[in-house]
Amino acid sequence: MTCKIRTTLLAASAALLAAPSATLADEIKVALDWAWRPYHAPFIVALAKGYYEEAGLDVEFEEGRGSNTTAQLVGQGNYDIGHLNITNAAHAISKGIPLRIVGVYQPRTAASFIGLEGKVELNEPQDLTRYRIGSTPGGSDQLSLRIFQLANDISETDLNIVSMDGSTKTTALMAGQVDVVSGDSYAYNALVRGAGYQPESFLLAEHGVPLLGFGFAVNPGSEERLGDSITTFLEVTKRAFQEVAADPEAACTLARAERELPGEHSQCVDYMTGLLALSTDAGADDWGHVSEGQVTALLQVLEDVGEMDGGWEASAYYTDKYFP
Repeated sequence: MTCKIRTTLLAASAALLAAPSATLADEIKVALDWAWRPYHAPFIVALAKGYYEEAGLDVEFEEGRGSNTTAQLVGQGNYDIGHLNITNAAHAISKGIPLRIVGVYQPRTAASFIGLEGKVELNEPQDLTRYRIGSTPGGSDQLSLRIFQLANDISETDLNIVSMDGSTKTTALMAGQVDVVSGDSYAYNALVRGAGYQPESFLLAEHGVPLLGFGFAVNPGSEERLGDSITTFLEVTKRAFQEVAADPEAACTLARAERELPGEHSQCVDYMTGLLALSTDAGADDWGHVSEGQVTALLQVLEDVGEMDGGWEASAYYTDKYFP
C-alpha cells in the first residue's frame, strides 16, 4: 500500500512539473514611455484598486526613458508590452525591431507649438515664421517638425529654430528667450497655466501631421505566450481610463498619493484632461482599436519624409484582434 501511494504521488508530481505554469501567462511586464507622469493615472488607478489582480493578471509597470528606448527594450524581450508613442513604435518596426502594435487610444498626435497668449498669435502655419521656436533636436520633436514643414510648404530656412534640451524649454519660454516651444500640447499647456499664464497652442494634427499618439505594442514572443491575457490587460486598462475620464480630480488625488508625480494637483488634472481630449472616448466601443487606414497614413508620411523605405505592408505592423 505504501509503495502504491508513493508511486501515485510521484506520478502526480511529475504531471504538475510537466504541465505549463498556470500563472506564467498572466505575468505581464509593461514598460512605460517615460517616468511616472499625470497621464499615467489610469495605470496607477488600476494598480491601486486591484483591477488587474481581479482579472487574474500580475502586472508590473516600469518607468521608461522615451518611446524610442521603450520600443527597443520591448523588442529585445525585456518587457512584454510597451506603452509608447505609436509613431515611434512604427518607426522601430520599420528598422527591424520585433514589435506589433496592438492598441491605439490616442489617434491624434499631441505635437504642437505653444506660446504665451497675448505675446504670439498662432492661427496659420505661416505665423510660425515670425517667431523663435525652441525645439529639441532628434526624436519626436524633429520628426513632427519635418512633417509639418513638408505638409505646409515651409522650408527649413523659413523657421527660426533654437535647439535646446527638453528640460529647458518651459523656462526659456517664460523668460522670453524663445517665443514658442514645440512639444505635446497637454503637457506644455498644463505647465504654462501652472506658471500663471494662458497658453496659445497650435496643434499640428490640424495642419497636415497625421502622426499617431499613445498606444500599446507587444513583443512577438510575449504575444505568443500571453495570448488572451493581452485582451484582458487592454480591457482592464480601458476600465481604468473610463474611471479617470469620469472623475479626473479623484484620479489625480489617488495617483499623486501612490506615485511621486511632477507638478501640483491642478496641473495633474489639466494634464490628464488635455490627453483625454485628444484620445478616443474611453466609453466608446472603438477605444483602443487600430485601423488599417490609420497605420497606412502614418507609414506613408514616414516614407515621404525619408524615415523609412517603401515596399511596406501595413498588416505587418499591427493587429486589431485583441479588441472585441
